[in-house]
Amino acid sequence: MSFWQCCCPNPLEEERKPFARSQKNAKQVKVLTKGEKLVVKHVNVPELDRKFSVIAELYNDQVESQEILTYCASTLKVRGCASSLTECIQTLQETNSNCDIKVKMEGYNFYLLMTSKEELPENLREVQELVKRMSRATKLVISNQMKFTEMVFAILQKKTQMADEIKQVNTAYLDQIRLQENLQENVHNMEQAKQWSKEYAEEANNILREMAKVAGVHNI
Repeated sequence: MSFWQCCCPNPLEEERKPFARSQKNAKQVKVLTKGEKLVVKHVNVPELDRKFSVIAELYNDQVESQEILTYCASTLKVRGCASSLTECIQTLQETNSNCDIKVKMEGYNFYLLMTSKEELPENLREVQELVKRMSRATKLVISNQMKFTEMVFAILQKKTQMADEIKQVNTAYLDQIRLQENLQENVHNMEQAKQWSKEYAEEANNILREMAKVAGVHNI
């Protein structure tokens, strides 16, 4: 074997190395976890950036409302030493016989109606406020999920078009690479957020149906 054959690198081997390095150093997209806020990255196309911002705002409002909903529901269960909201209301009614406590529904809003000849004690006023906040959060979670899903569905139908727009607006090659990666990350996280959004809405609907059942309403 000649010196040349031993020491000169194989041209084909050299050609493969950049690709091997690029695969090894491929950007890892952070997985959006449940309860985490959606952060979108700029793609330097104004209309797309505006839509991404609106989508993120809708989802993040839903996350915040879900946090309030979870807090209120769990606090009520602790207050009532109950495993469900239905048991919690029943416990409140049984332990406060001098006060008429009922769940009322008005459309998709629910609240606790408390009638007493005496001034309501602080603990009952707090419970009343928790139910009020829970009702508001439930409605926001459900309504935001519908708007969010519609916007995400519409924008995900245009993946190729969005990639082309980025190339047209950003002519520098390195900018195109960076912004295309941002687009891919946005799309990936929005697809994951869509799944979490659906779960939030299901949880909110379960609470809405439970409160409606306690109120004697069965057409929700």
